Amino acid sequence: MDKNIVLAVIFGAAAVVGAMETVYQIYQLTVMDAAARGLKHPKLWGLLAANGNNSSGLLLYLIGRRNYPMNSIDSRQLVVMEKRKKAAGMGLVFVAVGAIGLLVCLGRVGL
Repeated sequence: MDKNIVLAVIFGAAAVVGAMETVYQIYQLTVMDAAARGLKHPKLWGLLAANGNNSSGLLLYLIGRRNYPMNSIDSRQLVVMEKRKKAAGMGLVFVAVGAIGLLVCLGRVGL
């Protein structure tokens, strides 16, 4: 098997794993934020924010949460939220590196 094809599969897998990690972290962050603000059905808000092709659910959540001040969050939850933000950023790095590597490998193969 050609070396470029193997590398393309590896980079493609890295991009998919990064995308899944980012979506999961956005879901968890939204659930934690919605629960801290006292919104009803925080898991539903999390699904809405993590879903969508153009991030319309996340935008809807960010607009809707302005009416609810954050009233019940402790320092431990803030630390967990910061870790999740960093994990989402790392997921985006995996997506970017995987996509760039995939394009380079496929460009060499001539597909």
